[in-house]
Amino acid sequence: MDRRDFLKLAALSGLAVSSPLALARRAEAEPYAGTFFVTVNAAGGWDPTSLCDPKGRVSDEEENPMNMFRRDDIAAVGPFQVAPFEGLPAFFEKHRSDLLVVNGVDTETNGHDSGSRHIWSGHLQEGHPSFAAMAASVLNKEAPMAFLSNGGYDVTAGLVARTRSGSTDALARIAFPNRPDPNREDVYHTENTAQRIRDAQTARLDKLKGEQHLLRVQHAMNTLYTARLGQSEVRRLTEFLPDPLDSSNNPLRRQAQVAIAAYKAGLCVSANLSVGGFDTHSNHDQSHVPRMQALVQGVDFLLDEAERQGVRDQLMVMVGSDFGRTPGYNDGRGKDHWPVTSLLFIGHGIRGGRVIGGTTERHGLMRVNPTTLAALPDSDATGTRIKPAHIHRNLRRMVGIDGDTLDRMYPLVGLDKDLDLFG
Repeated sequence: MDRRDFLKLAALSGLAVSSPLALARRAEAEPYAGTFFVTVNAAGGWDPTSLCDPKGRVSDEEENPMNMFRRDDIAAVGPFQVAPFEGLPAFFEKHRSDLLVVNGVDTETNGHDSGSRHIWSGHLQEGHPSFAAMAASVLNKEAPMAFLSNGGYDVTAGLVARTRSGSTDALARIAFPNRPDPNREDVYHTENTAQRIRDAQTARLDKLKGEQHLLRVQHAMNTLYTARLGQSEVRRLTEFLPDPLDSSNNPLRRQAQVAIAAYKAGLCVSANLSVGGFDTHSNHDQSHVPRMQALVQGVDFLLDEAERQGVRDQLMVMVGSDFGRTPGYNDGRGKDHWPVTSLLFIGHGIRGGRVIGGTTERHGLMRVNPTTLAALPDSDATGTRIKPAHIHRNLRRMVGIDGDTLDRMYPLVGLDKDLDLFG
């Protein structure tokens, strides 16, 4: 077995095998320029009946209404039905030709952990890598920030190194080390002085490496060299980071800026963006609707930022959540956990302008015709319930791992029929 095959086998087995020289080669590799996969996680369990699968009440006298808005106020935007909240119809109108909505997805669970795992990995069982991690491991696992995560389900199963960016403020401080405050333009040193410091550090490192011959000391020198490579990678990132970064109260906007900059710099293959606040067991309308609006604004910002950076055509976005929320309200005017949900897709490899699947007026499951994808009653045994595994079969096909070794290591189960959702 040669070294290349050994490293590949070790990676598939979850073994982390690395060396300073391998890390050095990583910095010299061609920047990644393939499809950029971004997953956007609405943590806590969103309510599709307040977004892309709206269910309104018939009259003010209706008992136990699905939602407080009226059915007549639901907006029709091309093939999409959209809840009547500020910003939502405009979003669907702006992206209607590129957007794919999949309604009536059966998560088969009401649990946060299992629901999140099922949506983002295609499995209910523990230990399976997220799609974003699998894509990064296959397409360019040696990229310096191959898989960038801001939280949510980001299990890698040892396939790829995960770069967590839970605080973009911290990343901004690392990216702009010459500033007391990364959001301001004043600096510690002029650029000429900063360059002289970098030159002196490089010369000192080269001198130390040249004087040492013991393996242990050489290893220490190589470790320091790897740290210098990390600084170089961050400098590549800063070339594309907006200056200053977004300072609004929507965390998805800054996450999007960092993710797009990392991809533009050739450092990143996939990224997981995440925002919470959707687990609204009380005061649902007052709490959930603003979060839904912020989510849509964040996704719109992500797409605009990709357009501004000239990489919109390479971007594929998947938006989802743990599960859905119950039909009607509980005693606290909230909504509890419900296994039926929706997913949104937009971008490269997605045939947009479509809605697949549907649900009943009380947000119950429906099936789809496996050939035409037309919605069918759940009692129609000829139809197929859409499950996360169907989604991930299409995602894996997009990446090129459908049927290969990695696909067999983490098989998608429970698929009675294959559904061509993206084409």
